[in-house]
Amino acid sequence: MSDSLYQELLDQVFGPEPTPLLTQITPLYSDLEKALQEARPGRKSQEEVSFRFERLRLSLGITLLQLLTDLGGDEESLQIRDLLQEALTAASVKEIDAIIQKQSHLFEELYTDLYVNADAEHILALFEETLNASSKEETDDLIDRALSIAEDLEFQDDEEEDEPEA
Repeated sequence: MSDSLYQELLDQVFGPEPTPLLTQITPLYSDLEKALQEARPGRKSQEEVSFRFERLRLSLGITLLQLLTDLGGDEESLQIRDLLQEALTAASVKEIDAIIQKQSHLFEELYTDLYVNADAEHILALFEETLNASSKEETDDLIDRALSIAEDLEFQDDEEEDEPEA
């Protein structure tokens, strides 16, 4: 998997116009690839790879929650997206975990209070898989699947615009 699918997913969800968030998450896939290439046996290298991986998972979670929000997600999806954005400011995996743990109740509320349609359910399932992903390969698969969903949603929107109004 290459950085290009990740970039395509970001463009599909957030659009091509640069925003502060997009500027922040755009390099995260290549940051992980660089950390993996530079990793050598030893604690510091593994910590860097883990940190870069967590940041990529955060960005994928943010992207999926943005899709959910675009589908009419409620306040909980916005709050979790904001929480994940806040976690991006952390300087270590331990700090990321601490930020997330302080508001962990939001995740339960997202699953219990969210009115879901089929698309939203699928996005929510991918979000849950993102939280459980433990390797770059799993994340690559999630990026590919998220891109497919994002493209399908965009395609459905295009069809609706082309239909004449009754």
